[in-house]
Amino acid sequence: MLTPKKVYHTGPNRVNSISIVHQKLYQGAQLGAIEMKDYLLNLSESILDSFGVEEQITLVLEMDQLDLEIDTAIPLGLIINDLFINAVKYASPDSRHGSIIIILEKQADHILYLNLTDDGVGKHDEIKGTGFGSPLIKLLPRQLNCQMEELREKGTSISFQLKGKKK
Repeated sequence: MLTPKKVYHTGPNRVNSISIVHQKLYQGAQLGAIEMKDYLLNLSESILDSFGVEEQITLVLEMDQLDLEIDTAIPLGLIINDLFINAVKYASPDSRHGSIIIILEKQADHILYLNLTDDGVGKHDEIKGTGFGSPLIKLLPRQLNCQMEELREKGTSISFQLKGKKK
């Protein structure tokens, strides 16, 4: 007998991503800025919990505390949300254990570097789904004026570099 494939709805996770931003705004010391490490930890743990894979996937956040303005934090959070969900859904089939690493750091000349890497089976050219995630992942980096680079060796690694605002 065939087991029906689980269907995951990513829309509620996108809404949750934005609601966590608003929650962090109200709790934060700076009006209009989000502390990204705590935000990404909350977002990632929420996604792992919603998929029921918190024991299957190890989350590694490699970042210092970093405050970003809301107009950068929201699109960055939505990008990370969809990339993280894709890694959860596709990187570790057959319930194998894996890890997802998120790196966010400020580099010289106000450059922000973001990388999300999984140690899964690697991304295939065609991923079936609702079709909204991929266009969103391509649109939001344009909004942030950054380029995306994708590597498919020993898992999938997607990175972005964007020019931050001078304060």
